[in-house]
Amino acid sequence: MICSASFFKKIAILASAALICLPGCAAHQVAQPAGPATALGVKFVVFPVDNLTGAYAPIKAFGKAWLGKLQEFEIAVIDDATREKILAEHRIRSISGVDSISAKAFREEAGAAGIFITSLEYYRDAYPPKLAVFARLVSTEDTPRILWMGSVGMAGDDAPGLLDLGLIKDYEALQELALQHLADSFGRWLDEQRRDVAAGDVERRFRPKLMYNQSPLRDAEKATVAVVPLYNDSQRKRAGELMQLHFISQLLETGSIQPIEPGVVREKMLNSRMIMREGISVRDVDILTYVLGADDVLSGTVFDYYDPQGGNGTPVVDFTTLLMRKSDRRIVFKSKSSNMGTDGVYFFDRGRQNNANVMAEAMTHSVVRNMVRAK
Repeated sequence: MICSASFFKKIAILASAALICLPGCAAHQVAQPAGPATALGVKFVVFPVDNLTGAYAPIKAFGKAWLGKLQEFEIAVIDDATREKILAEHRIRSISGVDSISAKAFREEAGAAGIFITSLEYYRDAYPPKLAVFARLVSTEDTPRILWMGSVGMAGDDAPGLLDLGLIKDYEALQELALQHLADSFGRWLDEQRRDVAAGDVERRFRPKLMYNQSPLRDAEKATVAVVPLYNDSQRKRAGELMQLHFISQLLETGSIQPIEPGVVREKMLNSRMIMREGISVRDVDILTYVLGADDVLSGTVFDYYDPQGGNGTPVVDFTTLLMRKSDRRIVFKSKSSNMGTDGVYFFDRGRQNNANVMAEAMTHSVVRNMVRAK
């Protein structure tokens, strides 16, 4: 697919191997592939969807629908056969992140500028349909970086309205709305070449219930934070990875903090034979900050991450956060957050939350804001 001149101009900054920072753009950087740009323009890889639901989900069909949305931007996407060939030849088994090996392979052998990682958090096609998904674009430079990230959580009964006219009964219609939300977010990043930082106040009900805070990141010019999967003490499979993605998304939005790509974190943990049985230790922090070049390490514990399976029930999210600083090996931030979807709801279910994804996003946003705010 040949890119239009206007589109190619917008992403011509992705045309070589190094990341460059655009004028007036401290919020993020953009990657460029090795070698000269081809007539097809900049190339991207779309990894298969990572199923984080803990159950069956039609990830191939979902991935095809998401690919269709991305192709509306007229970006050149590497075909499935080439992608699978590179994955097999380099024995790349993890599709949940981008490490140095996968980045180098796709950069040098396919000329890819970036890799799209998609994580399906929740899927239900029965009434009321429900969907939660993360997507991000990661550069293919030697040390991969997150360039764009978005998430969305929706349920068919989020806004029933008068006479239930706002109910969405068809899953395909809900999926279309969710994917369009992600596509719009990616399009804004592509057009503006900067990240919009949410300026609105966080709802009081989603603020941490307990907190110890030295405002550790408020003076950091460009702090680098390694977010490890939170220790999962809940009944939800891979809940620690879900919370890791939420925190990475919120840290990236600050514009002053550079979270490390989780694929890189995973790679270094495996290389260091690091096993965190019940959370992170001071020794783990020493190793991670050294091998990753990070200023801080964020971890914690997930006690509950519950999404009701049917139309009835209340989502629950309960977790703790721990931030340790490299310079003095001290805990500089701790918090405890716990919410139910019915918190603060008194009349006619106004303000009720039906998605754990939406709640977790608001809760992690509040935690990160407290990390960076001035005393």
